[in-house]
Amino acid sequence: MRRVFLKTSIMAATVFLNLSWLLSVPALAHFPWINLADYTPASGQAVRMSIGWGHNYPLGGFLPQKDLKDIFLMTPDGMRTPVTAISALEFETQVSLAPGAYVVAAQRKPGFYTKTTEGGKRQNKVGLNNVIHCSHSQMSMKAIVNVGDGKGKVDEVVGQPMEIIPLKNPVDLRTGEYLPVRVLLHGKPFKGRIFATYMGFSTEKDVFAYTTKTGRNGRAQIRILQPGVWMLKAEHQDPYPDQNTCDVESYVASLTFAVQ
Repeated sequence: MRRVFLKTSIMAATVFLNLSWLLSVPALAHFPWINLADYTPASGQAVRMSIGWGHNYPLGGFLPQKDLKDIFLMTPDGMRTPVTAISALEFETQVSLAPGAYVVAAQRKPGFYTKTTEGGKRQNKVGLNNVIHCSHSQMSMKAIVNVGDGKGKVDEVVGQPMEIIPLKNPVDLRTGEYLPVRVLLHGKPFKGRIFATYMGFSTEKDVFAYTTKTGRNGRAQIRILQPGVWMLKAEHQDPYPDQNTCDVESYVASLTFAVQ
């Protein structure tokens, strides 16, 4: 009898631990990233871009201009230059770019999404029945542009809610080397996982070529497995301040760049 009780207790504890682990893992959701038509354009050339959206980089859909909170280009001297929408899905710089390193930064408009037994709703859970889960998302994107023969630093803090900062210009890296990055959440070092992949690695959802963790100082090293266009992603969830309105505040940051 005692053996049966112990076995049952162990099984119950295992189920509880498994459920606790599942509840602690952030739900995988759509995330955005910046696609550049050319990551190393010639001097004086306009930079054209779109915002990717989905689960499987780079084969997801596109985020339309109406869903963006802002998008701009940060110049080597720290100035912010607007980026103009040329269609519902495409954007372009409107200034002649001198040789140097630039950062394109964008944010999606924050919003609620509530999953119910009847389907998903783009609102908080107030007034809804049979709610499964509600999240309020804040999503940020950055991309590195190296114009002409110019290089330079790309580690300036933009000030996004969650932000991936490359501590070395990726254009200087080669296969087998490491890209040092720093991740900030509300301007403070973020300790957690960071995911990396490159164009062509996989067409499956939420599959990444490389995963590591940032330390207490928010820093991590991403090994460059091969040349090409890369995308990094970090994410985090906090309890939403008013649990009657929503369950979690979700943060996502992405960074795209090219390695020769």
